[in-house]
Amino acid sequence: MRPDPVQDPLLVFCPVGRDGRVGVELLRKGGLPARVIDSFDPPGGYSDTGGLLVAEEAFERADPEPLFAWLKSQPPWSDYPIILLRNRDSGVTPQVAARFNRLGNVTILERPLHPTSLASAASAALRARLRQREAEAYLFERLRASEALRETEGRFRNLADSAPALIWMSDAEGQVIYANRRHDDVFGRPPETYTGARWLSVVVEEDREAVQAAWREACLARKSASFEYRVFDRDGQLRWLHCEAVPRASDGAYIGHVASAIDVTDVKLSAEQLERRVEERTAELAAANRQLLTEIAEREKMEATLLKMQRLEAVGQLTAGIAHDFNNLLQVIVGGLGIVEKGGDVAKVQARIQMMRQAAQRGATLTKQLLAFSRRQKLAPQPVNLNEALEGMHGLLQGAIGGSMALELKLGTSLWPALVDPTQIEMIVLNLAINARDAMDVGGRLTVLTRNVTISGARGRPEEPEPGDYVMVAVSDTGTGMPPEVLELVFEPFFTTKGVGKGSGLGLSQVLGFAKQSGGGVSIETEPGKGTTVKVFLPRAKGVQQDASASLLADGLRATGKGGMVLIVDDDELVRETTAHMLEQLGYRVVQAGSGGAALEILDSRRKLDLLIVDFAMPGMNGVELAKLAATKRPQLPILMATGFADHSAIQHLAAEQVLTKPFSEAELAQRVRRALEDGVGATA
Repeated sequence: MRPDPVQDPLLVFCPVGRDGRVGVELLRKGGLPARVIDSFDPPGGYSDTGGLLVAEEAFERADPEPLFAWLKSQPPWSDYPIILLRNRDSGVTPQVAARFNRLGNVTILERPLHPTSLASAASAALRARLRQREAEAYLFERLRASEALRETEGRFRNLADSAPALIWMSDAEGQVIYANRRHDDVFGRPPETYTGARWLSVVVEEDREAVQAAWREACLARKSASFEYRVFDRDGQLRWLHCEAVPRASDGAYIGHVASAIDVTDVKLSAEQLERRVEERTAELAAANRQLLTEIAEREKMEATLLKMQRLEAVGQLTAGIAHDFNNLLQVIVGGLGIVEKGGDVAKVQARIQMMRQAAQRGATLTKQLLAFSRRQKLAPQPVNLNEALEGMHGLLQGAIGGSMALELKLGTSLWPALVDPTQIEMIVLNLAINARDAMDVGGRLTVLTRNVTISGARGRPEEPEPGDYVMVAVSDTGTGMPPEVLELVFEPFFTTKGVGKGSGLGLSQVLGFAKQSGGGVSIETEPGKGTTVKVFLPRAKGVQQDASASLLADGLRATGKGGMVLIVDDDELVRETTAHMLEQLGYRVVQAGSGGAALEILDSRRKLDLLIVDFAMPGMNGVELAKLAATKRPQLPILMATGFADHSAIQHLAAEQVLTKPFSEAELAQRVRRALEDGVGATA
């Protein structure tokens, strides 16, 4: 069998003149192998050739019997292709017709013919011969595989007959075609009596249906199966058998299953004994488990007590820093009031009032830091251009770190808008700047950088953000850096490396709380002696950027009221009177109530009301409860919820523009009131 039959040449037998040589040259020019012969009995015969191109006159000049004899004896896969060249005016006599029949696979070309026709017929003949060679190779492989299968099955049967297990084979329909000699040893019957479906006859009747179903399912699905069943042996003893069956194949085609079964009676009996022991042991473990649960409960009580002690210790660490900050602020306010009471130069009095206002705002900022840390303050996220916000803070940041340190803003180009509370992000950056200042000596450099960041990998630490698009704000310093043991604790509440009275320990924990509330995260890069970089990742906003000038850290433009009637409900008379006075200065008319009950009486009256401002934390009926009742009485009445400390879950249904955070400035109050009246904002649940 030739490895590449297409290389076999086409034989050319044209005995008249130069027809043979001319034909070979034409074929070779077309890339087809060919050679000339001068008889019907060529050297080497026809076996390793690709076909025969013969002129009609060759049959008159030479004996064709060697060709006819070889064609008759060619193997079954072979149908030798022949191309016969005839003159167009040649007739078909009975002798010629008989010759055609003896040639078999013959293609007739009439002369004169075009060289292209000759090349095409020759190419077709060679391709046909190649396909025949491929068929020969395929049949040879099938024959070899069949012989190998017979040999393998013979070895298998010899091995199976000597194995100490029941072994049998089935055909593709699931009928048993072979059972080994072990069947005779176990059941006292010749193996031949178990062929077909008769092997099921030894199975206990109660198990027979389940075994038959498992076997049928394995054969239909052509998959492995495992099952157990009971039989009676030749002595009438009940035995347990465990069967494993796997499909068998030939040339990738399923031809049946081979199965084996072993006696597991002793294992079954041992399992029953083991089951009894397990039940006894389980009862013992249950008793031990109850005792362990009791000990765990006692330990949890001890841990809870220890946790309370740790929290008390943390509060003690916090007290000094918070008390120091508030005492300084109160000193400015109390001292300033004394100077204002004495009167004097108007410009100095106004300057003193401005100092007291700044001190009060610093106190409000500290309170917001505490609420943000405890996650009890409701954020008002909106799309913000951080580059504009940071540029507006340049003077504030430089003032915070002092003139002895350099400040550099590296603001990214085409920065995405960030979805954040503008007040909080400014406090966060200011907080980080102050921390960096305290870590640097004179001549240090503070760098604030913004970038667009896309995170695709899983986070490595709990404080880092989840995968997504973020706007990153990085605050870097050239300070002392942090060792690993300090880095592990920086996000712990109340942890601080500053001295007593110089810090509350809320800085980085507040940063983390804000970032997580906003949907982002934080990461820190630091090295002792080389400085620290704190990266805050804020979620990308899918909307229009907020003008940084709308920041609530600046009071903004003073709004002018349109003369509506506002109902103020607050149990604190001083707060209520102050709010009423601010509204009256803005041009609104005001009616006051000191409790939820008093407010309901006003709501039940026919008095015209345009807006309800209600304090959240009031005795008896809180602000949310009053707002729900007000909504049922006057569904169209806009409502603002004023709060300085509120349970986040109790007001989480409110939109950001419905919450008025204490302390608030006159400009902020004017802005929220005007928006509520224009948009008809309600606070219903």
